[in-house]
Amino acid sequence: MAGNPTECSVEWELELGEHGEVPPLPGSEDGVLRIGCCDSLLFRLPSGSAPMTTGLPKLVVCGELDEELTVEGTCGSAIGDWQAVWLPARPGPYEFLIRYPGKGEGDVREGPRCRIVVDPSLAIRGVPLPARAVSQLTVLSRCAGAIEKWPSSLAPQAELGYNMVHFTPIQPPGESGSCYSLDNQNAIDPTLMMKPSPDHEKNLQAVAAAVSTLEKDHGMLSAMDIVLNHTAGTAPWLLDHPECAYTVGNCPHLSAAAELDERLAWYSDELRDGRLGGPHIQNDSDVHRVMDGIQKHVLGPLNLKEYYGVDEAACLAAFAKTSAEAVPFEHDDYDALKASVLPSLGKSRQGVVVTGDAARRHCRSQKELQGHLSRLSGDMLSECAGLERDILEALGGVIRYERLECKKGPVGDGHLMLVPRYFRRLKLSAAARERLGKDTEVVAHNGWVMGWPATEDFAAPSWRSVYLRRHLCAWGDCVKLRFGDSPHDAPFLWEHMTQYAVSMAKIFHAIRLDNAHSTPLHVSRHVLAQVRKANPHCWIFAELFTGNFQTDLLYQGTLGINALIRESMQCSSPHEMSGNLRGTLWGAHPIGAVSHVPTLSRLSASTPRKQFPMTRSASFALISTGTVPLRPRHCPALLFDCTHDNQTPSEKRDPRDALPNAALTAASCASIGSVRGYDELLPFNPSVVFERRLYSEIAGVRPFTLGWPTLEDLPAAKSSSESPAIELMWPHSGACKVVARGAWDGWQADVPLTKQSDGRWVGTVAASSQPLPVQYKFIVDGNWTCDRSQPTADDGFGNLNNVFSLSDEGALCVEGPDVVENTLPGILVVKQLLNSLHVKLAREGFVEIGVQNLADDIVAVQRRSPDTGRRTWFVARSAYWRNHDDGLPWNLDTLEIPGSIAFLHVAASLSVSGNGKTDSQLLTGLDGHLCLHKSLGEVAHVWREGGKTFLKLFNFPPGSILVFSTNPNGEAKCRAELDELLIGDVVEKPLQTLNLSELNYLLFSCEAEEQDRSGGARGAYNVDGYGPLVYCGLMGVCAALDLERNSKTDLLSSRIFQNIREGDWLIGYLTQRLEDMPQLEGVRDWLSKVRAILARFPRDLVPFHFDLAISRLCAAVSDVMLRNSGGFVSNHGMYGPLVRDLALAAGQFWAATPSAPLHWDRAQKEGWRGVPSLAAGLPHFASGFMRNWGRDTFIALRGCLMVTERFAEARDTLLVYASVVRHGLCPNLLDAANRPRYNARDATWFFLQAIQDYVQMAPEGLGFLSAPVSLKWPVSTWDSDLSDLEPRTIADLIHLILSAHAKGIKFREWNAGKSIDEHMTDEGFNIAIHLEEDTGLVYGGNQWNCGTWMDKMGSSEKAGNKGVPATPRDGAPVEIIGLLKSVLRWVVSLDRTAFPHTAVRTQSGAQLTYKEWDERLQRNFERLFWVSPDEMAPTSLRCFYKDTVGATRPGHDYQLRPNFPIAMAVAPELFSPPFAQQALKIAAERLIGPLGMCTLDPSDAEYHGDYHNDDDSTDKAVAHGWNYHQGPEWVWPLGFFLRAWNHFCEGDDNNSQGGAAMTQRLLKHRAELASNPWRSLAELTNSKGSLCSHSCPAQAWSIATLLDALHSAAK
Repeated sequence: MAGNPTECSVEWELELGEHGEVPPLPGSEDGVLRIGCCDSLLFRLPSGSAPMTTGLPKLVVCGELDEELTVEGTCGSAIGDWQAVWLPARPGPYEFLIRYPGKGEGDVREGPRCRIVVDPSLAIRGVPLPARAVSQLTVLSRCAGAIEKWPSSLAPQAELGYNMVHFTPIQPPGESGSCYSLDNQNAIDPTLMMKPSPDHEKNLQAVAAAVSTLEKDHGMLSAMDIVLNHTAGTAPWLLDHPECAYTVGNCPHLSAAAELDERLAWYSDELRDGRLGGPHIQNDSDVHRVMDGIQKHVLGPLNLKEYYGVDEAACLAAFAKTSAEAVPFEHDDYDALKASVLPSLGKSRQGVVVTGDAARRHCRSQKELQGHLSRLSGDMLSECAGLERDILEALGGVIRYERLECKKGPVGDGHLMLVPRYFRRLKLSAAARERLGKDTEVVAHNGWVMGWPATEDFAAPSWRSVYLRRHLCAWGDCVKLRFGDSPHDAPFLWEHMTQYAVSMAKIFHAIRLDNAHSTPLHVSRHVLAQVRKANPHCWIFAELFTGNFQTDLLYQGTLGINALIRESMQCSSPHEMSGNLRGTLWGAHPIGAVSHVPTLSRLSASTPRKQFPMTRSASFALISTGTVPLRPRHCPALLFDCTHDNQTPSEKRDPRDALPNAALTAASCASIGSVRGYDELLPFNPSVVFERRLYSEIAGVRPFTLGWPTLEDLPAAKSSSESPAIELMWPHSGACKVVARGAWDGWQADVPLTKQSDGRWVGTVAASSQPLPVQYKFIVDGNWTCDRSQPTADDGFGNLNNVFSLSDEGALCVEGPDVVENTLPGILVVKQLLNSLHVKLAREGFVEIGVQNLADDIVAVQRRSPDTGRRTWFVARSAYWRNHDDGLPWNLDTLEIPGSIAFLHVAASLSVSGNGKTDSQLLTGLDGHLCLHKSLGEVAHVWREGGKTFLKLFNFPPGSILVFSTNPNGEAKCRAELDELLIGDVVEKPLQTLNLSELNYLLFSCEAEEQDRSGGARGAYNVDGYGPLVYCGLMGVCAALDLERNSKTDLLSSRIFQNIREGDWLIGYLTQRLEDMPQLEGVRDWLSKVRAILARFPRDLVPFHFDLAISRLCAAVSDVMLRNSGGFVSNHGMYGPLVRDLALAAGQFWAATPSAPLHWDRAQKEGWRGVPSLAAGLPHFASGFMRNWGRDTFIALRGCLMVTERFAEARDTLLVYASVVRHGLCPNLLDAANRPRYNARDATWFFLQAIQDYVQMAPEGLGFLSAPVSLKWPVSTWDSDLSDLEPRTIADLIHLILSAHAKGIKFREWNAGKSIDEHMTDEGFNIAIHLEEDTGLVYGGNQWNCGTWMDKMGSSEKAGNKGVPATPRDGAPVEIIGLLKSVLRWVVSLDRTAFPHTAVRTQSGAQLTYKEWDERLQRNFERLFWVSPDEMAPTSLRCFYKDTVGATRPGHDYQLRPNFPIAMAVAPELFSPPFAQQALKIAAERLIGPLGMCTLDPSDAEYHGDYHNDDDSTDKAVAHGWNYHQGPEWVWPLGFFLRAWNHFCEGDDNNSQGGAAMTQRLLKHRAELASNPWRSLAELTNSKGSLCSHSCPAQAWSIATLLDALHSAAK
């Protein structure tokens, strides 16, 4: 069968890890990667991952037939991700890996191998059949009649709705008669055929014809068992090839076990013949007698201890025979020496032997070997000490179980032997005798071992000695097959078994792998590969019980298993059954399942959903998206109500449970199955060993058409003003007087009830004008009570009353039922309905399931289609326990049903009487009676309120089911209305005119900003059990939801989704907060409409639709922000999610707040909303005077506002800061241009760099230099010598700033004292800056202040650092000199019309041209800053650049810090490339952490890498966070480092190629952006990237410099 191209295909996406591996994903511990054969899979490698650093990688996909497919991927840009799309050629298990060039010539490397399963496509007569739609029936082939008659004998099963029949093996059985112990795998059992042929091929053709006719004429696929792990002991081919078994010849370690088995057989014969106490074992005394006999007559004579000795002579001989040259000594290892004796354990009574290789490898001399042998002798005695105890314990357990519990009877022959045989002796064929030189061979039986690892061979040598210690539960008719490691080890066996499996696969549509867990994994893999080669779309299902879930996953992934057999009959209670039905192992997806598609992958729709294709996501809810993230999934289940080798309801429960058990199985989301006879109520399953009777013929099966309601909306429930008659009934006998009182007359008068002949009490009352529903109570013999079997309601005061509600129009106008009469045995007539319904639900996308327990034994299951909103309900009352009370439990819940009941499929109860008739020729079932009800009213009270339907069962004994379908009523209309709102144009229309600040408010807004804007009235939304969301805007909830998507498989268990389900508070919050931003009125209206629609959905669907709408809006807002951020950002698809996420994060900081506008006076005129500013970080710098810092602003401005082409915002910021330049300095703290503080020496230079960047990047270019400037504080007010330089333009301002620094700056801070800095000493307020004319360097600061970004002022009196800067960096800091050089180079290059100034005047009065100043810096920089290898320095480190020149504190010039790369990035001409490379590599090695750069070399004595601002210790170095810049890893310098590296080290043969060198260092940042609820990067981390709780989790310059670096690399 070929895959049908019309099937819905999914475009999956899988992002690999940094080494090409599959990273940890939700569900990794629970499933394997799995796609359909019609799907595609997009592999994505993050830019910078190891495979991308040395060239372009390739995707290699390896199939099970050892074929290898290479897929060439593509990379959109130098910093973009690598992508490759794989379209599977055929189903099966695959391994994929990334292959990429190494660094050396011809060096090829490979990433880890990862598994994925491609499932086949099933089809019946060319029509696709979803696997979930399989309804399989197992038949015992020998009971189904002749193979040639299968089409006619199985025709009734096809009419009963089964679409796949599973046959037990059709090969000849061995001596036992078991159809799973085969005599000849490559033959057809002649007893199963009318006219068997001696030609095997003709017999196969007959089978193929029957299978083909079953599909063609009856629409049934066929499945066949294959048994690979054993064969019958009488198999003729085994007599020719005994080497295919575990024999004493090829496995001599089994000799002792075979000897014990033979002796036990002798003892059994003695007992059978009446000797040694006789054959009867009827009590404990008999067991003790037999066990004493075993010890005396079996174990005693055997003397098994001899096998546990050490054959020292043989050991020494082996040592001597093996030369030291051939096997040299490696190391002394007694454990390895001991392990080498295992193959000889049990082989010889001379004892175990250490191999010569092991002895030579682990012993230096013979003497040393002898010492180890002495120790080994002791250990072997210890091993032996427990041997007889283990044997006796195992034998005693078997004897006690079989004789006392199972009452097997006296000891006899065959299966009546005392204990099962572990071995048998084969009489070999003549050919084998001649080849092997012996007449017989002892071979081992197969079986299973409790707790044995499935991947290990229990017949192999081991200390557990399974066969010797009698730990095997043996199958006495099966010989265990010994395949070895490959076909080379047993060529006949591999060929024989492969031919057998392939011959079946060529005929049958599906293969059941029997005992998959006990078949060697490599054998199954080989055989199934050939199976799929012959039949690519063969559906493989298996029974798999490895005892370890991870081992199960290994089998699933390695073998490509498509379904695992599960069984409802294995549930121990209805609660376990309901838990399994809602569990993912049984294929469940909850009602309203939320999609795993992340927010930013949600695409806009151009039309309503019904008119364009939607991709089915992993949650099976329809989401508009390009690709769906691939997640590991459980192997699909094939759920049987009862399998053919387990107990039936009659054996294990009450026979009546056959009906509810079948209904609940049909209700599952899995493929389903049953066994022939279950539906006919066979008391037990026919034995696969002994049964020879045929199935009874089923006559009278009629064609069946499933009733199905049409979708339509019913009118909402309404109150009635009429006076209907209310029928009252007290259904319980035993009362003397029953009356009722109710709300119909205000609880005034008794309404008498009359006793009926059946014991019930009935009466009527007019409801008067009381609106329905009406509450009432019974008064029984004076006691007020209610009947819980009828509808009840709380009266609002904690009292429970009965309630009556007339059905409004249509409420009980229910069509159906489908089944009204029973003309078939057992439950067949209902099973026909259940099968048909299960198939329909699967085909039509009813992939969601909800399960609830109405009582301990009553389960209600609903299946829902997320496409249409339809639901089908299965209500079942189980009969797990015999003699269970038929009455309904007092605590029975009322079933609440969204919408209205539209169609009754079946209401039935099963009763079983007697044991049925037995027939020697035919299999017959129990006498059962199926009571079929004609209406809902016969089993339940049903009423409607508020658009919902309520159902309360009253006639529903154990063994009952109720199945009905509903119309969603208003749900379909709600979804249609929501779809209209989600159309791209509709979502985006109110967003088109929004500016960056408004988009920021819509997406972000941290709690501090929100409180500022709302006057403290509103903070962040708090989710109970989760905490407050970090943002008040859309990204707050969407980022939190995405984190849940990335960590959970059961998203609805998230506290956020629970909050959404419980009420409309969150959507209300998101809507109402927009009232504070009038420009967002259109968005608020859109949200209001969404909110109104969500309120009309059933609550269990609100999380999905909330996520659908809010994530879509969030994605749209993000998309608008990105599209309006210029070419680099808007083309982020070329670069991968890193550029996208950094660009979005850049928008987190540009926002308007009342307390911190960019300019206070303008805010008073224009309103604060119109004067946004750039926050340094969130949440600590979100509002007030601390929001906007000059240094931070201009370090961040290029990345946050210029790379994103927000030039108007950047221009506004530059001009506001320009207006408050004072003393030739840009302010450090802006304070809305009110009371700026001028205590930063570096802010001015970052300001000038930002002007240069703006001119180079903004469209107006040099025109900005002519932009008018008016200083708030004229020059004459702060330096009369420069008053003639009062600026009128930006160009003038630049000249003024440079002139002030050339002349020298000296002043005392305005308002110096504790009002502006409570910790600084008086000297710290003195600001001084001067130019060293000879070198061109600008010096400044003193040891009592900190004028650069490393500005931590000590504040701990206790520790003695109060008023002491941790890092004053006075003198000439390297980054300031680099920034100075950058601006000088730039102004020198400018045309005089743009920049008319050419020179400044120094403090000495000399004129200094900009050109000369620039040249002096160029000449002197490396002389002053480069630490050469031979320089006398206070540090052992060489070949780097000093941090400062002229620092007051000794040694501080020579500290390795991350500042010189800043200078390299802005003024690369200062640095000699060889020196720069050396310095950068030292910085890379010593300073770069996972996210940031160490602010001080970890080898420095002053290094302290962990910052805690609340440290109240006496340690001066860390108290009150004094080490803020003494080691903690700051993120923003990394951006400058990357730019410098890209300039100086790009193309170095020892470094990565292209932009991968940069993005390789940003892999952790990429992950952090995706996993951080702030969707941002922190200000800093503690040592080695550990969390710093006192850092801002979102920092503007951290984002900006990295985005800028990527932008530079992309260019």
